[in-house]
Amino acid sequence: MYMEDQNDMEDEETYMYPDCRIDPANGYFDAPLLYEDMRAMDMLEIIGLGKHPRHALEESYKVSTHAWTILTSEHRMVGSFGIAKSDQENVGVPWLLGTHRMHLIKKSFLKHSREWLKRVFGDYEVLTNVVMERNELSMRWLKWLGASFHDCTIDGYKQFYIYK
Repeated sequence: MYMEDQNDMEDEETYMYPDCRIDPANGYFDAPLLYEDMRAMDMLEIIGLGKHPRHALEESYKVSTHAWTILTSEHRMVGSFGIAKSDQENVGVPWLLGTHRMHLIKKSFLKHSREWLKRVFGDYEVLTNVVMERNELSMRWLKWLGASFHDCTIDGYKQFYIYK
């Protein structure tokens, strides 16, 4: 479950905020903690794609070139996010999965989302993935980040694009 290129990251430091910290992810240790407390909506979104949430989480860490873990100031798992290469040149595939503790860091999460989006973009020109239409919170957040939504071949999902 280790990220193949994670060791090549230029940025391996911890970022401290008033209510949380963001560390480089370690899928081997982080996946079980995230899976046991994963938000119901994230689980439903993964199941709707025909995958088991634990397997999808492990795969997310495995294919990511960069991934980070969000912890509360008390070191409790809040979530993880990362970026993977797509088959298309200059296109990255971002992901974010959270626990029921996401609301505890809402202020920092929103305040720093755009700066992290720039960091995740790296050399990519476009970020894309799918989101379940019923996941209203994620849809609102992605729209706030500048995403555009398009129909896709998966019922109940939208393909989103964020351009640099």
